[in-house]
Amino acid sequence: MMQIGDLAARAGITTRTIRYYEELGIIEPDERTEGGFRLYSEIQLRRLNIVQGLKALGFDLERIRGLFDLKHTADTGGELAEEMSQHLYEQQREIDEKINHYQAMKERNLRAIEVLRGCLNCGIKVLDRSCHECEVYKQHPEVPDMIECSMYELSS
Repeated sequence: MMQIGDLAARAGITTRTIRYYEELGIIEPDERTEGGFRLYSEIQLRRLNIVQGLKALGFDLERIRGLFDLKHTADTGGELAEEMSQHLYEQQREIDEKINHYQAMKERNLRAIEVLRGCLNCGIKVLDRSCHECEVYKQHPEVPDMIECSMYELSS
């Protein structure tokens, strides 16, 4: 058995985080001493390591708590596996949405770089030009918003 400070050190987190996880019902001390000190077993350390791993995969604490609660709702290992699979499928869907979002951001960023690279040889003073009338600028019908905003502010 170990006290909260030892558990925190071994898990690589703070005692405050452990107390927060206790409030959420994610972990709980195995025992308390007569003086009220929390005591934890290796099982709770393993559980904290699982929590940290799931967080690294993008799971929020509510979903993690839900995964741990599944063992209380399923009657068989098969039911538990089915319920856990559903949670993981949902997480996978959310990951795919994030990947698509980041891919779109990447494409907008690459388009912005392309437009700006065409401006590298521009010798016109910033306050003396109108980027909207520039041939480089006009070659890109879908100028990303970040360039549009920056150019407008620079030329105003």
